Amino acid sequence: MRIHILWAILALIVATVSGLTVYSLLKPTYTYNRPAQPAFVISFDDKYVSEWHAQRELFKRYKVKATFFITMPQQLSQSEIEMLQELAADGHEIASHGYLHENSSKFIKEHGIATYVAHEITPAIQAMQVIGFSPSTFAYPYGVRSLKLDQELTKYFHLLRGDSWKVTGKGIEEQDRIFYKYDGSRLVHGLGIDNNSGVTLQDMEAGFKRAYHNKEAIIIYAHNISEDTTGYSISPQTLEAVFQLAQKHKLSSLTFRELVL
Repeated sequence: MRIHILWAILALIVATVSGLTVYSLLKPTYTYNRPAQPAFVISFDDKYVSEWHAQRELFKRYKVKATFFITMPQQLSQSEIEMLQELAADGHEIASHGYLHENSSKFIKEHGIATYVAHEITPAIQAMQVIGFSPSTFAYPYGVRSLKLDQELTKYFHLLRGDSWKVTGKGIEEQDRIFYKYDGSRLVHGLGIDNNSGVTLQDMEAGFKRAYHNKEAIIIYAHNISEDTTGYSISPQTLEAVFQLAQKHKLSSLTFRELVL
């Protein structure tokens, strides 16, 4: 009986130490000084460059700075590159969403983490540098991630973004993982707000109220900006309504980079 108890205590100690090790690896090694403030951080994934660019005036009207996570940067046309440069000049962040948009879990299971980095991460960084961008934040394709991969990718990026979705029977204001507490964490989770997410403007307002009262940053993301009501997109009208709610609840607009740098 005593042996079983000793093994249980030992297992608990190992788990605790391991958890602390992971935590320390994901903490920043740079000085972090941004004070806590009510804010919202919105990003857009993939490669809908012309659609994003078409909404420049909407972003400007509400003084919103977005983060655009670009996938397959090697396939961008010259006109798309110029559009991204104009978005960057407006104050938006151009960040990385991978070279081929691989599912990390499936790829690593077959090839390993080192090959994933060589196949998906470093080529994406290099391709973006060629066209004038140096990404410092990364959004996982499909939101698929692991602690081991988080540890590896913090060697390349200051901040990593996973995904989160509306939970049935639970308000988004109850989903702690989508709120950044200005604690220097290098992993955040964004709430998908595309048309197919089920997130309503009432949901958004509840989340914005929490962010204001707790001096947190709520993390949200979408993909395309269009009138398509079926897929991974959000309409300009809904996006404007979200920006109006953010203004109503006095939330600053921050990019992902601005959360930690």
